[in-house]
Amino acid sequence: MSVKKSVLALPALAIALSLATPADALFGQAKRKAQPAPPSSYQGQWYTTPDGCSYSRAKAPGYATMWVLIQNPHHIGQPPAGAHCATLLKQNG
Repeated sequence: MSVKKSVLALPALAIALSLATPADALFGQAKRKAQPAPPSSYQGQWYTTPDGCSYSRAKAPGYATMWVLIQNPHHIGQPPAGAHCATLLKQNG
């Protein structure tokens, strides 16, 4: 394949990958079970669920608190996130 053809193939590859990613993401989400968010009275920055999924608090002004999965929570002494961990938890109440 010439350099010119390979340069033109890159955008097509990028489009193909972007179209495949949402379906893959949805399929991966189906395997994950719902996790309980900590109570609204919880004040810590990090939260670990009973089954070992670790989350970090995220809060924007005017929005509810959300908990974002930490993929490698070594800094809080926890093992890497498993496939069963939900990507995001929303604060209840």
